Amino acid sequence: MVDVLLLEELAKKQGKHYSEGEKTTVINGLCPSCLPKRVPYRILETYYNKEYEMNVHRVKCMDIANCEWETLIPTRRSDNGLENFFHS
Repeated sequence: MVDVLLLEELAKKQGKHYSEGEKTTVINGLCPSCLPKRVPYRILETYYNKEYEMNVHRVKCMDIANCEWETLIPTRRSDNGLENFFHS
């Protein structure tokens, strides 16, 4: 899952605002513009963005015929509590 705090920070820098439902949708790999349909998005490219100072995915809705949603999301995932568990 995408890190929620980084998603919010990146959205602010892009001048966007996601509701709680839209954030949950993006975090789960779905397009927030196509709700209530559960249409996934695809990763077009991954790169380091100097402006935002982080690695980002450029993503777009898979329903290209009906939806033009495209944005940047952070590549970093949220910590599930098991990170470095076996290295401690």
